[in-house]
Amino acid sequence: MKRLLVISYYTPPLGLSGVMRVTKLCKFLPEFGWQPLILTVKPVAYYAYDLDLLSDLKAARLYRTESLDPNRLLFLMGFKGARLQGLQATGSRRLTCLFPDSKIGWLPFALAKGRRMIQEQYPSAIYATAPPFTSLLVALRLKRYFRLPLVTDFRDPWPTGFVPPPGWQKPLLTRLRKRILQKSDLVLAVNRGTAKAVGPGVMVLENGFDPEEFEAEPVRLDGFSILHVGNLWENETELITFAQALSSIPDARLYLAGNVHPATLSWLRPNPQVKFLGTLPHKEVCRLMKGADVLFYLGKPNQPVGLKLYEYLGARRPILVCGPDIKEAEEIVQECGAGVVSDLNAPGLTAALERLRQGAEHFAQGPRDRFNRRLQARWLAARLDELTGKREP
Repeated sequence: MKRLLVISYYTPPLGLSGVMRVTKLCKFLPEFGWQPLILTVKPVAYYAYDLDLLSDLKAARLYRTESLDPNRLLFLMGFKGARLQGLQATGSRRLTCLFPDSKIGWLPFALAKGRRMIQEQYPSAIYATAPPFTSLLVALRLKRYFRLPLVTDFRDPWPTGFVPPPGWQKPLLTRLRKRILQKSDLVLAVNRGTAKAVGPGVMVLENGFDPEEFEAEPVRLDGFSILHVGNLWENETELITFAQALSSIPDARLYLAGNVHPATLSWLRPNPQVKFLGTLPHKEVCRLMKGADVLFYLGKPNQPVGLKLYEYLGARRPILVCGPDIKEAEEIVQECGAGVVSDLNAPGLTAALERLRQGAEHFAQGPRDRFNRRLQARWLAARLDELTGKREP
């Protein structure tokens, strides 16, 4: 079995969407002849952990390093869990003095460990995922030292997501990103919007779902259950509008699994049709998805497609798509015949929800294989075989 050096700052036991792509690819790559050697950081201060995700990395080997980045330093100072939620939600703006991102303090430690890993474990290729862009800097240095094929993976086009970075950083980051594209043997992005923003020659390997997680028994929720999964920090107006529209469907219940902005939370809490589930382990969330009557996808500003949409597809329950910047999400849902799109007004939402209620079986039948994490790992393994001179059997 060939070995793949995977450079990823965000890995389990950290939770939330930032860890899912690399975790699931590393789970399935060994089935196709590649063992991941994951270079990551020691425990950091973070407000969401999911220990169950470590079981996905049983066939991988993890190598953890020290770091001088703020999250590691905060952890050493005793900041953990929920105490960090507000701090991390606002802290990124205060750390724009660091280049290319706030994790640059990981660079010397990751480089030293990565060099030892290559000298001792002899990986055949390097895969690095960003954000943080610091991971890509580590990969570029290691490629230069050891001349290994390099796959770079963009989950966002900037360290700041789709929001442009500060003016002084943008030209520097643009040049850095161009250099990354020039020096990489393969460049991937999670969706078409990200690929277009990153630059020419980028291939799309979309996010997806783990089919094994949807083999579990569904968990039913009370009423005509509408489930939203994921944090809600930028959709206060849309979410309140949606909740108000539910008054015309007395048995409807909106369940929110994830963190909600405090102002939105206080506004919605008196509404008896809205239920707050908080942050839950990923396996539990998958069971809730399978049991919901409707899965609610609310687009975020400047985000082409959120991770939750792909997992909704794996649950094979009807999907309702609303909100800003949903063009790519709408195309995916329509391609799969998985749901409907609605404007955020009471008549439109009422009609869309009734259509989903009546046609639940129809919306579960469409094709999904393109988003299966196991098949995506097989595709990536084939590309790695090509880069390292091994033909696919």
